[in-house]
Amino acid sequence: MEEKLILILKDYQQKITSASTLKGLDSLFLALFGKNGEITQATKEFPKLAKEELRVVAPLLARVKAGLEEAVTKRREEIREGGYQKLTGEKLDLGSAELPKDKGHLHVITTFEEKTVSLFQNLGFQRYDAPHIDSDDFNFGLLNIPEDHPARDLWDTLYLDSEKFGIEPGKLLLRTHTSNSQVRIMREHKIPFRMMVLGRCFRYENLDARHEHTFEQFEIVYVDKGLSMANLQYLSEHLLKGIFGEEMKVRMTPGYYPFVEPGAGVDGLCIFCKGKGCKVCGGVGWLELAGAGMIHPTVLKNGGIDPKIYSGIAWGFGPFRMLMLKYGINDIRTFLSGNLKELLKYEEEK
Repeated sequence: MEEKLILILKDYQQKITSASTLKGLDSLFLALFGKNGEITQATKEFPKLAKEELRVVAPLLARVKAGLEEAVTKRREEIREGGYQKLTGEKLDLGSAELPKDKGHLHVITTFEEKTVSLFQNLGFQRYDAPHIDSDDFNFGLLNIPEDHPARDLWDTLYLDSEKFGIEPGKLLLRTHTSNSQVRIMREHKIPFRMMVLGRCFRYENLDARHEHTFEQFEIVYVDKGLSMANLQYLSEHLLKGIFGEEMKVRMTPGYYPFVEPGAGVDGLCIFCKGKGCKVCGGVGWLELAGAGMIHPTVLKNGGIDPKIYSGIAWGFGPFRMLMLKYGINDIRTFLSGNLKELLKYEEEK
C-alpha cells in the first residue's frame, strides 16, 4: 500500500506539471479525487489493512492527498495567468455539443431482492404472491395462532374498518408477515412444491432507527417427503453465503414461532468481529438473521396435507435488516426515505 501511494504521488505530480489546459487539469483532479479516483479507492481499502500497517499508511495518504491538492491548485493558477491573453482568439462552438446522459441504478432493495430470488430459483423455487389485505384466518388462525393466543402480541396488527364491506370487525387486516401465503400455497399446489414469497408487510410500529411500519419480507415454503432440519441448514447456508460470501458460517438455535415445530433462529457469524465478540453482536460473536422451522402439523392439516406423510420447511428474513448489516446502515428508515443522496451510496451487485 505504501509503494502504491508513493507511485500515485510521483505519477500524478508529473502529469499535473505537464497539464496545459484547465480541462485537462480537471480530468486529473477527478482521476484522483472523484468517486472512482485513485485516492478515493485507496481510502476504501483501509478496512482490509492490519492495524500496524494502517498506522503507517493513514498519515502517508494524508500527506499524498495534501501534496497533490496543492499541486493542482498551483498549476491551475499558472494556467490561468498564461491563458488570459489567448482568450480573444478562442471560439465557442455550441452547435455540435452533446449533453451527457445521466446513468442511474436500481434501488438497493430491488437489486438485493432480485439477487435473493435468483439464488432460490437456482434450487427450483417458484415465486408466489399473496394479498397485502387479507383475512385474520390466513394471517393468524390457520397458522396455529387462534384468537386470544399470546403469540399475537408479537405482531402489532393494523386492522381495517371492514363493516362497510359487510365483513365482521376485526376480520380484515394488512398482512403482518408473508406467512399469510403458507396455507394458500398448500391448498393451490400439488405436493411436492418449492415456493418463495417476497413482498410488503405492515405493522403498527413506533418508528425509530430499527422499526418501520412498512417493510419487506422474504419467505420460502417447501413441502415434500422426508424433509428435515438438515435441509433447513443447507438452505440457510445457501442464502447467507450467497449474500455475505463463502466465508460466512451459519448455525441454528432454538426459537419459538407458532406455525413451526421445531422452530429455530438462523444465526450468521458476526460480519463485524468475525466471531470474536463486539458491541453489534452483544459480545457473542453471532447475529440472528432469520427465523425458520419445520411447518407445524396443524398448519399442514389446515392446508390439506397429511403431516404423517409429508413434512415442510418455512424460512424467512427481512431484506432491510440484512442490508443494514451488510452496509453498516444504522437507520432502517433510510430505505423508504426517498433520500437519493443517501441511497446512491449503496449499490448492490447483481
